[in-house]
Amino acid sequence: MTDVNMPKLSDTMEEGTIVEWKKKSGEAVKKGEVIAEVESDKATFDLESEADGVLNILVEQGVPAKIGAPIARIGSDAPAAKPAAKEAPKEAPKEAPKEAPKEAPKEAPKAEKLKPEPEKAPPPPSQPSDGAGDGAAATDVKASPLARRLAAELGVNLATIQGSGPDGRIVKEDVQAAAAGKSAPARASAPPPRPAGPDVEVVEPSRMQATIARRMAESKATVPEFTVTVEARVDLAVSMRQQLKDSVPGADKVTMTDFLVRACALALRKFPEVNSSWVDGKFQRKRHISIGLAVAPSQGMGLLVPVVHDADMKDLIQISIESRQVIERARSGRPAEGDLSGATFSISNLGMFGVDEFVAIINPPEAAILAVGAIKDVPVVDEGRIVPGKVMRMTLSVDHRVFYGATAAQFMAEVKRLIENPVTLLVPQPQ
Repeated sequence: MTDVNMPKLSDTMEEGTIVEWKKKSGEAVKKGEVIAEVESDKATFDLESEADGVLNILVEQGVPAKIGAPIARIGSDAPAAKPAAKEAPKEAPKEAPKEAPKEAPKEAPKAEKLKPEPEKAPPPPSQPSDGAGDGAAATDVKASPLARRLAAELGVNLATIQGSGPDGRIVKEDVQAAAAGKSAPARASAPPPRPAGPDVEVVEPSRMQATIARRMAESKATVPEFTVTVEARVDLAVSMRQQLKDSVPGADKVTMTDFLVRACALALRKFPEVNSSWVDGKFQRKRHISIGLAVAPSQGMGLLVPVVHDADMKDLIQISIESRQVIERARSGRPAEGDLSGATFSISNLGMFGVDEFVAIINPPEAAILAVGAIKDVPVVDEGRIVPGKVMRMTLSVDHRVFYGATAAQFMAEVKRLIENPVTLLVPQPQ
């Protein structure tokens, strides 16, 4: 008998929910066959069978289960009974409602028999005449005293004028315009009414958004961070990227983020203190270098961090292909196991949105995250001459418990050196 447990599909996952069972209890399954869809706080995953046998479901779809809890079993025999689903509470047999004793119809009060005759509607008011001497009509019109006196002097009928003052009040300028045969100045149109409803709309967050809110609040509350910013010349990197696209098969979609992943992976190898964590009062140095890429989901607000594992062991083209694949799987809601977990360092690039620089929030248990801004064309000084150049600003957020200012500065200097000399990113590095 093999237990099927709720898997841990991302670093932030604490429980999962069965979205759909692809097989029913009592059906035969084969190893590697998809038996269910599981929803985590980040995405939906396909759950595969780990053995051949007969499926016995323990947790029905729609019911959450903690990480590691058994959700099904695979054995050689059919299940003895169906899994316990949430049963609706049994209702006690309802008694037939007793009929209320029929009351004799009450007699209508005699007063109702004498209905009063409806009153006749008053005759509609007569329309104002066009004559200027219609005092009654002029009295009903909203106008300033000055406008009334001026209208009497000029022989203008106030009832024919549309006022431009507050609440349609006729002012002196309206009378003068009417006397001159011009239309009164048009009043500014009123703003459209607000849509009906409360002033504040309360929106329930998705599971992903709730997890992001909780973890980011924990990070800011528990991590003593500081930042280091450098500016790098990227003229050569931009030129090399275009050359790779034009001449190297498979490099047609290389991005500046791919250059940064490669540069950070090599710098992390040189500075292992940065590739560490602070856990239970001790340093944890990570042997593997796996870099997370902070990206937005394809729909709605949220944050995904797909991971390029063992980034220091891969060349630039491999990083480009793999990063594109893990991002596409994560955004489609079908990440593979490990796509969203195991990062030891993260990069967040908002340069494509025109952001010059920003500070990213550390994603525990990682000790640092690199925030990358846009590539800008600016005048730079090169050997005493002012020339056009391309620059990019990078800011490193650091957990001060894990490493310190000097190490952060040296790490950023190494990343800058590698980006400014991109040929070093193409040369195989000694292991």
